[in-house]
Amino acid sequence: MRDKLVRWCLAFWPPLPVWKRLDVSVLVVALYSLVVELIVDNLLPARPPKWIGEMAVVNAVLLGVLLGFRNREAYERWWEARKLWGQLINDSRNLCLKVASLVNPPTEERQAFARLVIGFAVALKRHLRVAQPLQTVPGFDSDPATPTHVPAHLAGRVFEQLKVWKVAGKISEMEFLALDPHARALMDVCGACERIRSSPVPLSYRALLRHGTVLYLLSAPWFMSAEYGYWAIAIVCLMAYFLLGTELTAENVEQPFGDDADDLTLTTFCETIRKSCTEVLGVELPPVMADPTPPK
Repeated sequence: MRDKLVRWCLAFWPPLPVWKRLDVSVLVVALYSLVVELIVDNLLPARPPKWIGEMAVVNAVLLGVLLGFRNREAYERWWEARKLWGQLINDSRNLCLKVASLVNPPTEERQAFARLVIGFAVALKRHLRVAQPLQTVPGFDSDPATPTHVPAHLAGRVFEQLKVWKVAGKISEMEFLALDPHARALMDVCGACERIRSSPVPLSYRALLRHGTVLYLLSAPWFMSAEYGYWAIAIVCLMAYFLLGTELTAENVEQPFGDDADDLTLTTFCETIRKSCTEVLGVELPPVMADPTPPK
């Protein structure tokens, strides 16, 4: 019963991944608004005119429109990244399916090829977070190579294996051309993900919206106190919750390759690739484990 109640509460009021920073920010705004109200009530000779409070509400609406644009741009980056990893899953499956059907290699070669495809996905995940050497990729712990770009190295090995099969006469030129698009897609996905990671939303957009949000929250309590009195504190906090929450969420979402709750579940995608490749090629490889949490 208790578990059901907890699940119902989480479904009705899901927690925000940015709640720690958001709650602290809203608390600071509440304390600042209280100080402003005390100053206006006790030290100022006259309250500001009521129309200023109305203008503050209009400014909040305009600022909300700009933040909506910011949020949409961040989500488009997240969604593009999700489509790229979906493409990687599909191309990995198709590559293994065609290898099993056209090449029909022995078990050892099947296992080595599956290790390459799965290793590429794991290497790409780590490359997009914190670059790590080839030896950290499952199945390559004793490999002597020290490539700078691990995903490119593993994608190159995939092409080398296809060339070996072609030279050995196991696949024809037409069959090689049928395999090539899926092998080439590995680095296409890698390059597109690198573009997303290295091209954040332009600084001017982020700086302008943050300046506008901070200036508005600094000025809104002074304006609204004339119209709403102490109720202005609650109103300003409510607006701060949504304005700051949108900005903090957009900041999380625009970089989708991390390990925050808003980021893509890259380990799950890698495990999906492992299950598909091992099933298609008829081999066994250990599950893809989540990366250890780095020490703070």
